[in-house]
Amino acid sequence: MTTRITPPDGTRFTLPEEAISKTEVIAKLRQLYHTWGYKLVDVPALEKYDPNHPRAHQSFKFADQDGSVLALRSDFTPALSQLIRANYPDDVPLRLQYCGDVWQGTKPDFNATREFTQIGLELVGVSNARADAELIHLARESLRTVGLNPRVELGNPSFVKTLFDLAEIEETEREKIADAIDRKDQRTLQSLLEPLNLAKDLHHALLNVSDLYGDIHILKEAHSLAPWPETTRELKRLDEIISEFEDSSELLLDLGMARRLSYYTGVTFRAYTFDFGQPLIGGGRYDGALLPFAAGFSLGLERLMRALPKTQSATSTLVLSLEDAPARLLRKAGYSVERTLMTDLDEARLYAQQKGIAFLLTERGLEPLVRNHPLYTELLLALGEGHA
Repeated sequence: MTTRITPPDGTRFTLPEEAISKTEVIAKLRQLYHTWGYKLVDVPALEKYDPNHPRAHQSFKFADQDGSVLALRSDFTPALSQLIRANYPDDVPLRLQYCGDVWQGTKPDFNATREFTQIGLELVGVSNARADAELIHLARESLRTVGLNPRVELGNPSFVKTLFDLAEIEETEREKIADAIDRKDQRTLQSLLEPLNLAKDLHHALLNVSDLYGDIHILKEAHSLAPWPETTRELKRLDEIISEFEDSSELLLDLGMARRLSYYTGVTFRAYTFDFGQPLIGGGRYDGALLPFAAGFSLGLERLMRALPKTQSATSTLVLSLEDAPARLLRKAGYSVERTLMTDLDEARLYAQQKGIAFLLTERGLEPLVRNHPLYTELLLALGEGHA
């Protein structure tokens, strides 16, 4: 009895059709980012373990031969900041794109794998509304480029942080309250705010900030809820970014975004598509966290693939060939041609039919196995008159 071998929890095998589809999606995204001036870079998969790394608690750690501790790459951004400081200290604005595997030691489930491909952008050296709007636009266009209808939610965690400052909420209480706001958990939020004895207007603002969700007109309601000069300044940031868009119909505002308040310093955003409940792209501005001025976004390729409609790859095998010379002509023209390993014509024909291959190429020419195939004439032209 053969023992069935499975990969470690949180990892999976990738079969040919999916691997081809992933390659096609990566190529489309790389080309989009290239046309906007983002240059492709890469960083090592092995890193020196740093307990101050933003994802240190999720790192896969192991000992090097000299006893030092190494870690597998769990996020691109920290390593990219090192690459930038070492190679581009004065090159601004700097636009970089990346793509590669990351490993995170989270508890694996259907939606949280421990090995996945991360794709993203970093825009470094500039901190203004035009830079933020460029990244938000590219997050939106990333989904459109792969055939999805985008919806982008914008927030500004500094708006919530400013409310915390005005209310003089202790640092020890902020993370729990921010989490409840971000999850729109009103019951938990009420229980956390009640013992703090806040001023009535600030208590009201914090309790209702998670309701500030909707189109760009929600800014007017936000100004009414939080009319202080400090909060007005944070709302103005969002207004300036929105004004950079010719069409803001696909933008939504969520003033209750309160993720990682100590990391994000400006606008944050999440990109979704319809009928898929999880965010596909996330990012924002993090000035001072790793670099003086920086913003970016990333997406997990595997999650993105789950959101795409299932289609047969156009690069699947089209022709099975018993003849090498004409097969070379078809491959040169860009068609996928498999060389048969059998010499019996009937066996080859049966094999092609079982594999869903549309054509058989023999010494007599091109034999269609699928009636009225749309590429038949193109293949004849690629073969030339001698094989027509």
